[in-house]
Amino acid sequence: MLSPRRTLAAALAAAAVLPTAPALAAPVEVPAALGPRLDRADARTPLAILLPDMIDLDFDGRVYASSAAGARSWSFALAGAPGCGGATACFLASFSAERGATPAYRTRVRLRGGIPGWFKPLTCGASCSPPAVQYRRRGVLYEIAAKVPDATAAAQRRRLVRAADEALRIGPR
Repeated sequence: MLSPRRTLAAALAAAAVLPTAPALAAPVEVPAALGPRLDRADARTPLAILLPDMIDLDFDGRVYASSAAGARSWSFALAGAPGCGGATACFLASFSAERGATPAYRTRVRLRGGIPGWFKPLTCGASCSPPAVQYRRRGVLYEIAAKVPDATAAAQRRRLVRAADEALRIGPR
């Protein structure tokens, strides 16, 4: 019989080599998930609303939307529970724009048409902050942040750059 210490060591060694379960990857149609909030926000803001058609999220269930829009900004959030308020446990994705804002991230990315962008991977401390990409168009800082089904920063980056490229390709809603 193994001692408790050896049993723990054996379990940790086995966990290190066993494959992990794949993350969920559920495609969400962003405009459909936002529903009438998209038209209401468009009526309230002069800023271009740039959104991807689809985004893959680490979630497979009902999606709840919230929004806000004004003269200098707009934001949309997707959550796995009503009234989420951005809490880590139910947050799925956010899309936002703010006139005159400054990028918050340092890692540079190149977007469609050579547009410079900035990326940050998933970060965790007391709670987690989702990976995000930011870019500027016509004095407006846009951001897409999402709980994506990717474990590595490189994969998170690829997925979010793809979403930003799609939003730029589609243009204002």
